[in-house]
Amino acid sequence: MSSRGINRFSMTAYLTSNLLMVLIISASALDEPSQKTKDIIVAVQEMQRANFFTFVMLINMAKDEIPSNTTFLMPSDRMLSKASIPQNKVMEFLSRHSMPSPLLFEDLKRLPSGTIIPTYQQDYKIRIYNKGRKRLYLNNIELVRPNICTAGTSFRCHGINGIMKAAMPRRDTPATCSNATPPTAKTEPPSAPPSAQPPPPPPPLVGTPSTKPTISPAPVQFDDGPRKSGTSKLHSPGLFTATVSCMIFSVMKLPI
Repeated sequence: MSSRGINRFSMTAYLTSNLLMVLIISASALDEPSQKTKDIIVAVQEMQRANFFTFVMLINMAKDEIPSNTTFLMPSDRMLSKASIPQNKVMEFLSRHSMPSPLLFEDLKRLPSGTIIPTYQQDYKIRIYNKGRKRLYLNNIELVRPNICTAGTSFRCHGINGIMKAAMPRRDTPATCSNATPPTAKTEPPSAPPSAQPPPPPPPLVGTPSTKPTISPAPVQFDDGPRKSGTSKLHSPGLFTATVSCMIFSVMKLPI
């Protein structure tokens, strides 16, 4: 065999052996689960031993979406039996009950009361209230079974006696009479006093449709006392008759 043929055979054998090694390594990598998968399997087994079967079912429905380094807050089966969780809302529910850090009960107790911890749901936060004597409340829900998941490195879990409710959307509703603020009276500068109005005209002397007042002649005074010279009083009967005639004439001229 020539040297050229030997070189070709050696190169072929070398490439074949390298290809076999790559295939073996790839197959072993596929068969070996990741560290996250190992840890979540261990955590699920611990949950089952503590009788949190419904929560385990929810985790199995979204196992591939659950991130590492998580602390689960698990309602009991009795609590979850009363909740309605659609299939497309399972991950949202788990995110609302998950904190992005593996925290033991002792870690939570060291936090000051009123501390706010984020969850995997971006718009949802958990406020911690430390009541002392191993009494810890998360959004007013008591943590009743601490440190259920402790064997793995990426996951921790605790039992709680309630369900973290989703925040209700705000609606811009008009204010009702019960909570409406009464409008503030608008202060206005004092207005000037009204000018004096002229008194209304006196009613007509005669009840006729005419609006023009009728001027009656002045009454004639009679003096029965002693007569004096140089006065302007009436002393002649003829003058008295003429005056009465004028009055009658003026009355006859009134419109009817």
